[in-house]
Amino acid sequence: MRRIILPALLLFLCVLPSNAQYGRYGNSGAREAQRTVARWYERYLGREPDPYSAIWVQSLQQGQDPERVLAGILGSDEYYRRAGGTPVAFVRQLYDDVSGRRPSPRELDHWVHQVRQRSRVDVAYGILTRNAQNYDDDRDHSDRYDYRRPSSRYR
Repeated sequence: MRRIILPALLLFLCVLPSNAQYGRYGNSGAREAQRTVARWYERYLGREPDPYSAIWVQSLQQGQDPERVLAGILGSDEYYRRAGGTPVAFVRQLYDDVSGRRPSPRELDHWVHQVRQRSRVDVAYGILTRNAQNYDDDRDHSDRYDYRRPSSRYR
């Protein structure tokens, strides 16, 4: 009997969907994913989410990394225009929004070149995942900015 129950239990556990399959927001996290996207829209686009924001909510629910989803918003035409509509203004605004500081001249040159070579989404993701820290600086960055944490600057 044990020979049958143990394999059946293991099979059942393998077939049963887990939260990992749905990402951090999962099936029950629809409201949290909507709140997250709404905060991003308000903070980075300066407006309420529209019906098209459901794509970003769905991406979060399906397990896409929040950094990738946020990079999609930050790389959008709308964000680019709000930032000033030039590669230099775009990179400066990304640094300001993500880290609360201006990029160094070296960082600015690097990322402006990247905007001209790659997609804005890729550049936004690169800056997000580096937390807009000086990429050639080997100091410990234990005080890195958490873009998910509300900032008093935007309240």
